[in-house]
Amino acid sequence: MSMSHFDNIRVALAEPNLELRTNLKDSLHGFGFKNVLATGNLSQIVGAVNAGEADILIADTSLPEGDFNEFVHELRHGRHGHNPFLVVITLINKPSRDVVQDAINSGADHVLAKPITAQSLTEKITDLTNARKRFVVTTDYIGPDRRSAHREGTMQIPQIDVPNPLHQRMAGQANVVRTKRSVEAAKLLVNEHKVQRHAYQIGWLMDHVIPEIKALEANVLPVEPENLQRLHEVTQDLCQRIKGTRFAHITEMTLTLCRMTEQALNKGLCEHDMQLMGRMAEIIERAFDPDRDAMAAEYNRKAGHRGINVFKEADSQDLTTKKLTPQELAAVMVS
Repeated sequence: MSMSHFDNIRVALAEPNLELRTNLKDSLHGFGFKNVLATGNLSQIVGAVNAGEADILIADTSLPEGDFNEFVHELRHGRHGHNPFLVVITLINKPSRDVVQDAINSGADHVLAKPITAQSLTEKITDLTNARKRFVVTTDYIGPDRRSAHREGTMQIPQIDVPNPLHQRMAGQANVVRTKRSVEAAKLLVNEHKVQRHAYQIGWLMDHVIPEIKALEANVLPVEPENLQRLHEVTQDLCQRIKGTRFAHITEMTLTLCRMTEQALNKGLCEHDMQLMGRMAEIIERAFDPDRDAMAAEYNRKAGHRGINVFKEADSQDLTTKKLTPQELAAVMVS
């Protein structure tokens, strides 16, 4: 790729050290980057992203006005600007294990430890232009897949091709309409993957929240009900994301489960409502199961732990394909 196309790339650089910031900006200009926003704080980075004026973010984790890692996590989850797929290089001043892990978990494309040079930074930008990693989506994470191989015994998470603004810019393909379409298509795909991950997470969490609810009822829980709080957060996000997807027919059930988790946190639940929560969690999880029959034994195993009969004869109809009204769903669940 010719360096002459660097001038098409819009760089947002945030470095708190003025001398290093100035040196990096001047050197990047020397390598052909003509559009470089250099700042010492986070607010200008946020402004550039929200205004759609950046293709790549390069920033130190230690910035005034906020946590850059948290911002990247929010960016990837669509809470800033219109393109969650901007390329991100995070700079670390003191690369401890925890600091590096936090930067990786934010969804950054690459992490560089200081000291750095403009040449090494330029080489990394070139690498990311030509070979950006594909993304994966979990309940907590959206970002590049850094796994070298699939770990046995874990769920196989599919990879997603996302738009690469650097490649588009350097190849002279930064057509506004085409870019917007590719970003929106990738956002829809990421959202559907996130919805699926949430559904599986709800099933896992339900195995742990019933004991917490009972302990809350008895006023004997020595710590915060972390699993119950997490279940509430996941169901809240699922309620927002599921609209407009092919799983929208279970929106009402996710809303009901969300309300029940909130009630459990604030007022507690009776035994019947706890069973109802478990039943709804099973149906939500099952709605995303591509092979319901093959997984029936596993669902029944989980249901056995909760004292709930999931696959009873009265529920032999396939709820994953039939759109039921809330009244019909309630009738099935209590039958």
